[in-house]
Order: sequence, then C-alpha cells, then structure tokens
Amino acid sequence: MKVTSLLFPLICFVICASCGKNDDNKVIKYEDIGEKAQSNFSVDPLPSKNDYDEDTSINLSYLDIETSKTYKLIENDFLDRFNSIESLKRLIVTSNDSIYFKTWSFEDSTACINAFYNLLDCFGKDCTPIELFSTDFITSSYNLLLVFENQIHSIISKENQDLQVWHRYFDAENDISEYHYILEQKRNQSMTWFEFNNREMSTLKKINNDQ
Repeated sequence: MKVTSLLFPLICFVICASCGKNDDNKVIKYEDIGEKAQSNFSVDPLPSKNDYDEDTSINLSYLDIETSKTYKLIENDFLDRFNSIESLKRLIVTSNDSIYFKTWSFEDSTACINAFYNLLDCFGKDCTPIELFSTDFITSSYNLLLVFENQIHSIISKENQDLQVWHRYFDAENDISEYHYILEQKRNQSMTWFEFNNREMSTLKKINNDQ
C-alpha cells in the first residue's frame, strides 16, 4: 500500500515535467505546414482553349479587340442559379490573352438587380461578400461587371482590359442610355465603381466610397 501511495505522486511528477518541456517547444500551426489563407484573394483560372468547341456565331464586330478564336463555355456559374431567360458564355482568345465573356438576360430589371445583389454576397471562387461600392476586393485577375436594364455582363481575363472598349461594344450592341452599376477590378488592385447616364454625362464617372 505504501509503495502504491509513493508511486502515484512520482508518476504525476514525471507527467508534469514532460508537459513543461513541451511548452518550451514551438507550437506547429496549420498555416506553417499548409497554404496560408489570403484574404480578399480569388483567382479564376482560365480554361484551356483545347477543352472547348469553337464558336463562330457570336458577333464581335463592334469589339475593338483583335481576336483569334472564340470557344463555348459550358460550366455553370453562380448567376446560373437565377432564372435568366438567356445566357451566353464564351472564351475569347487573343494574341496575348484569354477572356471570359459572359452575359445573362433576365425577365425584367427587378430580377436582374436581385441576381446582382446575390452575386455581391458571394463573389469569386472564394464566395467573398462585397458591399455595394466597396473597394476592398482584390484578385490577380481582371474583373469587369456591367449591369444595365435586364442584363449582367461579366469579363474576366488574365490581363487588364480597357473599360472604354467594352463600354463602346455594349453600347453599339444595345444602345445603352444608362447603367445600373459598373464594377471594375484591375489586376492586384482594389475595385473601382463607375456610373454612366447618357442624358447627363458623356463619359464614365468614377464613384467610390473613398471619395
């Protein structure tokens, strides 16, 4: 009985001593052995043109970009969850870039704006929430969203685009008098928001929270 009563405190002492030594060792965290989370970072990898069927039906005559080929895209996007009456998704290949070109048409302006607000709640592959007119979101790819009447247009590319070129293209295709929202995010830069009303101004006007 005496041996047992002496043995128990000895065991406790050994355990405590071991714990004390472990406290001196550096704690290994997950981020030390895995990928470090990068806030506000979302890269949409561009697909290989060899994985898709070539498409010659889309009219790009008003687009002031020299394109080589256009391919159909078949993957579902976040905006496909909503009841659009028509969608067009293409990969435009140029001499130095690959461009996601996607368009959704909705029944009316209310349905269009509702889909856009939902997209802001879950933007990019990381489903990052973005507040209206926020400038916080940053990715290493180029993003452009144009919302007018009952349509949402999305352009994602590896290289920065010229917003004026796309504005002229959509204006020629749709005779736009006013945009609901224009959101541009250049590579590794924060977002910029614009407004355009043909009756009040002839140029795209920057509107951000930081102004």
